[in-house]
Amino acid sequence: MPGFGLGQAENVVLMVHREDRVLFVSSETFGRTDKNMNTLKNSTTTLLSTGGSTRPKSVTLFITALLLSMLVGSVAAQAQTATLVVTAINAGRFYGDSNPEFTGTIKGLAPGDNITVTFTCVANPGSSVGDYVIVPTLVDPDNKLGNYNVVINNGTLTVTPAPLSIVADDVTRTAGQPNPAFTGTITGIKNGDDITATHDSPATVGSEAGAYPIIPTLKDASGRIGNYAVTISNGTLTVTP
Repeated sequence: MPGFGLGQAENVVLMVHREDRVLFVSSETFGRTDKNMNTLKNSTTTLLSTGGSTRPKSVTLFITALLLSMLVGSVAAQAQTATLVVTAINAGRFYGDSNPEFTGTIKGLAPGDNITVTFTCVANPGSSVGDYVIVPTLVDPDNKLGNYNVVINNGTLTVTPAPLSIVADDVTRTAGQPNPAFTGTITGIKNGDDITATHDSPATVGSEAGAYPIIPTLKDASGRIGNYAVTISNGTLTVTP
């Protein structure tokens, strides 16, 4: 086929005489370079008897050379496309805190290519405890990404419960007197969450001299207590004679 190039045809039928048969190899898109190997792999082959043929068997050398040529072209095309791997590094913070500065890695970047990456996450200080995706976004001002097969690996931001401490204050009274107003402190509330505490004691006016616990009880009007790791410290009511 003088002057014939594979890239000149959408469909090619190759007829080869081999021994006593005619071999037809029909291929869709035979001339598309990036599909040549798959085309041969999936081609349809028909063998038709022609009687005794005296054609030389060396035609197989032509087929072998054709296959090798296509293989080399396919490998060369793949070699021109580098793999760029972008990976976001996992991070963590407490509920109510701002997101940390996200970081990551870029592997496979060719020297001189001005490709960078930014990282974003939908989580904010008010986001509940849980895992959130850290998404890398490539910045390519010089339009070089077409030279790469890009692999993106998201990271994970883990939001953990914030520490919340409730401590009841100690107090003293004499026997026969009513309990005073109990007080205490709450440390660690985030985002202005409406979490308060009341305090009570089993001691009554008639209780004998001794030590009695002052027990804090949380009130969670905002429904956010699940975002906290709560530590409660009882106080002591000392009743004197």
